Amino acid sequence: MRITLYTLALGLRSRFHKANKNIMKRLTVLYLIAIFLSFHTFAAEDSEKSLSQMRSYTACLNCDLSGVDLSRSFLHQSSLRGSQLVGADLRWSYFEEVNLRRANLKGADLRHTVLNKVDMRNANLSNADLDNAQFIDVDLAGSTMRNAYASNADLSNSIFDNTNLSETDFSDSKLSGVQMRSVYMNGAIFVGSDLSNAVLASAKMRDVDLSGANLKGAILRNADLTRADLTDADLSTADLSPNTKLDGAIFCGTLTPWGEDNTNC
Repeated sequence: MRITLYTLALGLRSRFHKANKNIMKRLTVLYLIAIFLSFHTFAAEDSEKSLSQMRSYTACLNCDLSGVDLSRSFLHQSSLRGSQLVGADLRWSYFEEVNLRRANLKGADLRHTVLNKVDMRNANLSNADLDNAQFIDVDLAGSTMRNAYASNADLSNSIFDNTNLSETDFSDSKLSGVQMRSVYMNGAIFVGSDLSNAVLASAKMRDVDLSGANLKGAILRNADLTRADLTDADLSTADLSPNTKLDGAIFCGTLTPWGEDNTNC
């Protein structure tokens, strides 16, 4: 009888241990808890292997995490440099001091994601959804964000120098103090956006929709605003050098350094 009870107890203990182990494994995948500190680099063969590596190490370089569900995850001082995150679900996640340099986030879902002091230089964010995302001191210099959706996002003070933002929708977004030198953003949409004190020197802004945008204090020296829609925009204190191109731009209810311009009303 004692042997039977003992055997039963061992069996129950073994089952509980396995169940508990599976639960903990799922939790680590969901929240990406970096348990052991390491900076080894592995060649990723598939997403499952990359996920295993990611939850066990602070570095997951050149990993393939395409299409993976990483929503509501937390990453701190980790590196995903050069990794593939095409179509990945990153909604409601919080990344702090994470290295995403040269990462491919094409078509990724970053809605309501918070990125704090993240290095995204030369990253690919084309067709990504950044609706209501918040970027704090993020460096996106040299990145590509073509045809992305970033409405209602807070991207204030971020660095976009030499990026490709063509046809991206920034409607109603906060972009005050951003650095956008030599940016290519032809056809981008900034309806109702706050671009106050933004540095847009030498930016390519042809056919950009800036209707209702706040451009107070913005630096637009040598910028190309050919055919830009400036209806109801506020450029009253913007820096427009003689070399700023405004050929074919639409002025209607536009506040400029020379007063309200209604030329195209």
